[in-house]
Amino acid sequence: MTSMVASSIRRAARATRTALALAQCDGACVRSLARADGGEIARARAQSARMMNQSMRRASTSSSSSPADADEYSRSLAARAAYARSQANTRGEASSERVGATMRADGTAPKFYDVVNVERSSDGWHVILDGRRLRTPNRGTYVFASKALAVAVGDEWNAQEESIAPFTMPLTGLSATALDHMHDAETRHLHIETLIKHFATDVVRVRSIDEALAAKQAEVHDPIIKWARKEFGAVDVSDSIFGPAQNEKTSDVIRKRLHGMCPWELTCAFALCASTKSLLIGLMTLRGELTVDEAIAAARVEEEMQIAEWGLVEGGHDLDQLDIRVRVTAPVMLMKFRAMKDDA
Repeated sequence: MTSMVASSIRRAARATRTALALAQCDGACVRSLARADGGEIARARAQSARMMNQSMRRASTSSSSSPADADEYSRSLAARAAYARSQANTRGEASSERVGATMRADGTAPKFYDVVNVERSSDGWHVILDGRRLRTPNRGTYVFASKALAVAVGDEWNAQEESIAPFTMPLTGLSATALDHMHDAETRHLHIETLIKHFATDVVRVRSIDEALAAKQAEVHDPIIKWARKEFGAVDVSDSIFGPAQNEKTSDVIRKRLHGMCPWELTCAFALCASTKSLLIGLMTLRGELTVDEAIAAARVEEEMQIAEWGLVEGGHDLDQLDIRVRVTAPVMLMKFRAMKDDA
């Protein structure tokens, strides 16, 4: 299996497996994840997990492989799973660091637990794997402010079958970043300055020299520019590939706004901005002033015009559309889950 095909399978699995939970952000969907059993969302994820795992096994034991190769592959899987479980028993913890330690070439790791629960303690909600609290890659504890967020992350772990596929667990990844890294002043500074550095080439601020595309960009992006000017001050646009000149006063206002965010907010803001290639789309979406669909449409003006003109390439454009939907919706849902009251 070529690396390109493997990448396509992984991206498709991630998108389909989280589609039901992450495609909609309405209150009913958010409240449904607050239920302890995860309901239809858990079942949908489990079904997608089975499809993904079957695809991975078929690819790894293709027709060109001999029965001996297939047996060796099965023995390798069993050995890795046994090692992961022994590490869980030895260390007495359920650390997601162990996922990285036993990672295979296909981006998955052996599953080392059977039962997923959530529990409340004095410091917040925890995900429990086989009676042990789930720990972050840095061996910290996943502590969640709401039951809804704990259940949503727990659902991602519950949906894993023979293997753990981290690329299908966006809420877990965002939570780990917030807990392990975004409390550190140097890390926060690095992320904030990265966003400021690329602000000049924000997709909303750079216009095409093609008249038709520039007109469409103006139609979609001008309301975002108007919002940004009200929030931050002078924000110019340009048809230069280098973008307009930076206004230091505006940059300072944005920098101050970013520094004022809690670790969870900054994590989600950075994820949104990186996914949409736009600081302005990301911040406006985080504020709830753009829906997920509006954010994706604003980020993909050029790509969607190309599809309209030249057609959609299956296995390319469609996966990109699914991928950005997951990447944009996951941070939005994380903040919604985190803000939910436990009696909702």
